[in-house]
Amino acid sequence: MNNSDLFNSITSIYRPYVKFCRPIFEKHELYNGQWLVLKDIALHAPTTLVQISQRRAIEKPTARKILKVLAEKSLLEVTPGTDRRQKWLTLSDKGQALFDEIYGEIAQIQEQLIKETNLSTEDIETTMRTLTTIYEQIHSIEEES
Repeated sequence: MNNSDLFNSITSIYRPYVKFCRPIFEKHELYNGQWLVLKDIALHAPTTLVQISQRRAIEKPTARKILKVLAEKSLLEVTPGTDRRQKWLTLSDKGQALFDEIYGEIAQIQEQLIKETNLSTEDIETTMRTLTTIYEQIHSIEEES
C-alpha cells in the first residue's frame, strides 16, 4: 500500500456516507452542509461565523448563507458581541431539539455500520488517532500559508 491509497480510502467513504445519511437530513428539511454547521454550533456554542468557517474549513460567504437559512428556520439565537460586527451564535430551543433528534438518528446509523464491519474498539481508536494526526498536520500547514 502506498500513501495515495490511504488518502483515496479516506476520501472514498465520504460521499457514500453522506448518501447514507441523506434521508435523515431530507426528513428534517436540511442539507448536509446545514447539518454540519448546526452540529458545529451545538458542539461549540457560543460561537461566531468566523470560528465556524475556520473549524468547518468553509468560506465565510458560504457559512453566512447557511447561517441565514438556519436563522430563517428559527434554529439559532443570535446575540450581539462587544464589536458590533461580531455576533454570537447558539442554538434556539427548536434548534437544540432538532440537533438532538438528528444526532440520535445518525448515531444509530454509525453504530450499525461499526457493528456490521466488526471493527474492534482498538481498530476505531487507531483510525481516529491516524485521522486526527493527518487533520492536525493539514491544519498546521494551512495556518503557515
